[in-house]
Amino acid sequence: MSTRGISESRVQLIRWVCFFFAVSSFVLGGWMMIDPASAWGMMGLDVGQDPFVQALHGGAIMGEGAMFALGAIWPIRYLVFFQYLVIYKTLACLAGMTVLLRMEPAPIGGWLVIGAWASAGLISAAVFPWKQWKTVESWYGAQ
Repeated sequence: MSTRGISESRVQLIRWVCFFFAVSSFVLGGWMMIDPASAWGMMGLDVGQDPFVQALHGGAIMGEGAMFALGAIWPIRYLVFFQYLVIYKTLACLAGMTVLLRMEPAPIGGWLVIGAWASAGLISAAVFPWKQWKTVESWYGAQ
């Protein structure tokens, strides 16, 4: 897959962002899988007696980390994952904010989660080479 049209420094930036996202996803997702009550409790969120959904979410975050670990190795091949993250984090933040705005009082930890997810979405949007869309399409054989 040729990277013609994108600078080597941009590829390195993409690689480092993938590495950072992979490490943070493995740490957070692993913690959420092993001890969801503790992980979510640190954010001020009570998961109750049956944290199945929270542990399942930890597994999803681990999967996200695995994809970004691959992106750290092959940044162009996994570039499209940044688009996925922009969409996923946007919709998740909207859903979370909808719930938090109806809570009285809303836990600060919930807003911290929204802020962290919004940051990941914004970083993903900033890293993806939107202005080189036609070039990206050609890398994937979509033209």
